[in-house]
Amino acid sequence: MDGQNYVVIHNDGDDSYMNSSANFRGAETAANVVNVYFKAAAVGGDGASAGYDKIVLAVGTAGNEERALEAVAEAMAGGKDPVRIIADDKNGVYCDQTITGVTSITLSAMGTFKTVQALTSATGLEKYDSGKVFMLTQASAHSHTLPTAADAGAGWNAKFILKTAGGNAVKVIPDATEDTLIGMIPSADGAAAESAESGVDEIIWVASTAAAGDWVEIICDGTNFYATGQGALDGFAALT
Repeated sequence: MDGQNYVVIHNDGDDSYMNSSANFRGAETAANVVNVYFKAAAVGGDGASAGYDKIVLAVGTAGNEERALEAVAEAMAGGKDPVRIIADDKNGVYCDQTITGVTSITLSAMGTFKTVQALTSATGLEKYDSGKVFMLTQASAHSHTLPTAADAGAGWNAKFILKTAGGNAVKVIPDATEDTLIGMIPSADGAAAESAESGVDEIIWVASTAAAGDWVEIICDGTNFYATGQGALDGFAALT
């Protein structure tokens, strides 16, 4: 055994589900049901998931939803049993008498939401900021500093979108100890590249030409940060 607790749910019609309690992501009550969520069972080798699996458990009597929710929590804890049956419609076995059946088992039922964060002043980004969407403002002139490429690591990524255009330049810059930004940003008409430099010092949302919605996405390979983007007007951003 690998030391984990496992939960099993059987619906009628040869529709069964198993996952580890480590992948349990929470539960909520609604009228006569408890919705239970797990990190998707079908995930890639890197652990990435396109969504969450959703199990809907029927609660027979209105008003018992909270008790049923607590019973699910107790079952997830596992106690001394490495495998716990949450609901078994086939044999009429449930972790608590308030649960009367499995309404549905839906894989990847919930989408993955990106973390959106507003940056309104100079910010030092960290490794844990990977995957975020940063909303920028030109209300003041300031810079946002990337982590070192080595600290960020391969796969670090972020998207920067100008939310509020204004009269000030806003920059994304590498750590002061390195020059690791590489990129190419097409012109608005796609006819030519605004920049195709092999090693750039910073990305600038230009005060005179940037517009709300202009974006740049950055991906790190552990050695460099690679930038690409698009804007409404030619020259909205500069890689200098």
